[in-house]
Amino acid sequence: MTSRIPDDSHLQCLLRYFAQGTRTALAPIQHPDQITNRRVLSTELPAINFREAAVLIPIVHHEGRYAVVLTQRTEHLSSHPGQVSFPGGRTDEGDHSPIHTALRESEEEIGLPPLAVTVLGALGNLLMPSGYCVTPIVGLIADDTPLTPSPREVAHIFHVPLQLALNVSSFERVRVQVPEGEREWLEMHYDGYRIWGVTAAILYHLAQEIAAA
Repeated sequence: MTSRIPDDSHLQCLLRYFAQGTRTALAPIQHPDQITNRRVLSTELPAINFREAAVLIPIVHHEGRYAVVLTQRTEHLSSHPGQVSFPGGRTDEGDHSPIHTALRESEEEIGLPPLAVTVLGALGNLLMPSGYCVTPIVGLIADDTPLTPSPREVAHIFHVPLQLALNVSSFERVRVQVPEGEREWLEMHYDGYRIWGVTAAILYHLAQEIAAA
């Protein structure tokens, strides 16, 4: 594969972060809502019962700058319809690692060939109230790689500038009332898209990690 020599300062920060070497203890990703954190870390959802899943955080040079590739899910899906997400999904029996899962799902959802991705590394896991343990994988996409949304799962593919995605100030905390009570979410708005929930939590965690490195 061919790839542009990185010249963007935010990408350089990302590359330096993963070039630090294999970290033996990856910090788990926290939900912005502490009630949710307490629930997933309590005996209510013992870790042995969590189902594994993985997502890809794809970085690509797009229209003169580096950007994160995100998708908007189709409205007819039974899980999180219409929401913004990373390509990814649950681990299949034949998957031998979270990287395998993230790349396989990305090929299925946005037509991204696995060989077009240079994997930079993984983040800590995010435990979900739904019973999933999600591992985010960060990868650099080769230049000029075409992306094609799966009509069944993906309504739109769009790009968020890396400098925006890696800035903790881009996110706002929003308190909302749900049937279970008041909850706190992270949100980012870009080009008409509302990025929130799991996707925002993962991006915010990555932005924090880069800022602290």
